[in-house]
Amino acid sequence: MRGSAGLGGPARYLAHRFGADVTGIELTPVRVKGAEELTRRVGLQNYVRVIEGNVMQVPLPDKSVDVVINQEALLHVPDRERALGEAYRILRPGGRIVFTDWVAHRPLSIADKKLMWQGMAVASLYDLQDYAELVRKAGFTIFSVEDLTADWGIILKHRLAMYQKLRVEAEPAGTPAGHDAFYESYMRFVDLVNAEVLGGGRFTGENSDCP
Repeated sequence: MRGSAGLGGPARYLAHRFGADVTGIELTPVRVKGAEELTRRVGLQNYVRVIEGNVMQVPLPDKSVDVVINQEALLHVPDRERALGEAYRILRPGGRIVFTDWVAHRPLSIADKKLMWQGMAVASLYDLQDYAELVRKAGFTIFSVEDLTADWGIILKHRLAMYQKLRVEAEPAGTPAGHDAFYESYMRFVDLVNAEVLGGGRFTGENSDCP
């Protein structure tokens, strides 16, 4: 299961690369339809499905999946504790959760909080250890907590450069250059990561319920 599956790209990768059977959860109906069409085009419809739903109330049965994967999406969820609880509920005993997300090494200013909300709908942020405690509180046994901030700083600089190049190329072509609020917040995000105010974390845990 993936939370906020979007158009299903990572889900299709997991199916193609590892032969996994993947169910993605996506809140936006138009993205659900887009994911279905793209999945059909590459012939993976028997392995990948993206269904409409909310990760705070996942439309899957108890103990029905082996792995929950989430990639930088929980920061948009209003109640992260509830979402992690849902992940625990749908995992079989011994099932794993693996996810990456933003973390805050230092508190954001009021201006930066407002910018992150307006540009990228960032609901709330935790430091690494507080985030790990949320995972434990949901019932998981924690296997690892990794600080990805240094790696993210390098990657984000390259991604921002590519994005800026695309914006420049879009102007003479007369096509939209992208959402300005997102662009402004993304530039600031890259600066904050490289200043180690914000960063990234990878968390791995297990549902340790006895079968």
